[in-house]
Amino acid sequence: MRTTVIASTIFFGAAIACGGNVSSAPDSGTNDDAGQDQPDATPAPDAGADVDNGTPSATYPAFKIDAPQVVTFGGPTLAAPKLVPVYFANDDTTFTAQLTTFMNKLGQSAFWLPAVSEYGVGAISAAPPVQLTENADANIDDSVIQTWLASKIDDGTLPAPDANTIYAIYYPDGTTITLGQQGGTSCQDFGAYHDNITYKTGDVSYAVMPRCSGWSASVLDTTTEAASHEFIEASTDPYPQTNTAYGQVDDNHILWEYVLGGGETGDMCAQFAASYVTPPDLGFSVQRAWSNTAAKEGHDPCQPADKSPYFNSMPVLTDDVSLGGQGSTKGVKIPVGSSATIQVDLFSDADTGGPWTVSASDTSGAGAITFAWDRTSGQNGEKLHLTINAVKKTQYGAAGFIIKSKLNGRTTSWFGLVGN
Repeated sequence: MRTTVIASTIFFGAAIACGGNVSSAPDSGTNDDAGQDQPDATPAPDAGADVDNGTPSATYPAFKIDAPQVVTFGGPTLAAPKLVPVYFANDDTTFTAQLTTFMNKLGQSAFWLPAVSEYGVGAISAAPPVQLTENADANIDDSVIQTWLASKIDDGTLPAPDANTIYAIYYPDGTTITLGQQGGTSCQDFGAYHDNITYKTGDVSYAVMPRCSGWSASVLDTTTEAASHEFIEASTDPYPQTNTAYGQVDDNHILWEYVLGGGETGDMCAQFAASYVTPPDLGFSVQRAWSNTAAKEGHDPCQPADKSPYFNSMPVLTDDVSLGGQGSTKGVKIPVGSSATIQVDLFSDADTGGPWTVSASDTSGAGAITFAWDRTSGQNGEKLHLTINAVKKTQYGAAGFIIKSKLNGRTTSWFGLVGN
C-alpha cells in the first residue's frame, strides 16, 4: 500500500504494520490472536423453536457470501510487470544476490498468478539488477527518494521506464526511511511501501524495501515478504497518487480497510499469519494477496490458498452506520445502554470434519461493547445469534468488533461495526 500503515484508532485500538508476519510485527493490534472475549452481559436468546438456528449443510458454502471487494477507480494495472532491482554500494552483496534469485524465480512460481491474474496482471519478470556505486544515506525521506529516482533515470544510471516498470529499491541495514507529512518510520511503522512519481514520459511505479529484523524468522524472510506484498500492489495499483486502480474496499465493507491498514490487495491479507508461506517452487517466504473472486465464492480470500477447507463466521449487518464523520458503512445500530441481537452465518467451502468455535471481541480499546452468544460453535449452514451490548459511547460514536473462528489450530476473522 502507499501508506503502509493506515489503521484507524477510531474503531481499533492500535496501528498495524504491513509487510511482516503479524505474530511478531510491531504494533500488530488486530492480528489473528488479538483481543480476548469480553465477559457476557445480557444473555443471548435461547435457541428455542422460535429461533432459526439453521442446520449443517452439504452445500458449500451454505450462504451467499457478502464479502469485501477491493474496487478500482479505473486506473491501469500492469499487464507484464517488470522489476528493476536497485542495490546500493554499502549493501551486503551476499544478501542482494539472494534477493536477485528471489525476483528471478518469482514470476516462474505458481504463487504469482493466482494472486494477481483476476486484476488483469500477468507474469512478472526481473531485469538485471542495477548495482550503484554510491552508498545509501543513513536517513532519507520518501520525498528525497522520489527526486533521486527521477535524477537516476535522467542520467542513465537506471534504465528508462516503460508501461510495466517497477523500480525495486532495496536499502541496506543502517538506513532509516521516513514518509514525510504522512508520517511513519521504516521498521517501526512499516516494512515497505510503493508509490509513483510523474516523470517526463508519464507515471512511474516504484517500491522501497528497508532492511528490517524481528518481524519474521529472518531478515531475508521479512524482506521478501514485504517485497512480494509491494510487488503485488505495485502491479494491481501502480500509480496510487495519480491514477488509482485497485486501491480501496467497497463502501459496505470499508471498515476492513481501517482495520487492516489499507485497502489494496496486499493489505487485505497482511495481518493474518496464514498469509505468509514459502512455496516449494520458490523457496522464499512471500505474502498471499486478496482475491475478490475467492472471497465472493466463500473460499479463502488470500490466494493462492492451501488445500484445507476454508471456514468463517459472517455477521449479518444491515444498518447504515456512520464512520466517525467519514461516511457510512454497514453495521448494527445500538444506542448506549441498549442491546441488539444479530445473526451470524457459518460457512465453509468443504466439509471441515466438525464444528468450529467462535468468539467476539471489542477492538475499539474503549470497552464500549460486550457480547453474549446463544452458542459458541457450529459448522457450515448453521446460524448463531450474538447479542451485543452498547456499554458506553466512544469519542466517535462507533466501535469495531472482530468475530474469530477457530478449528484445528487455524483462525479466520470477520469484522463488524456498532454505531450508537
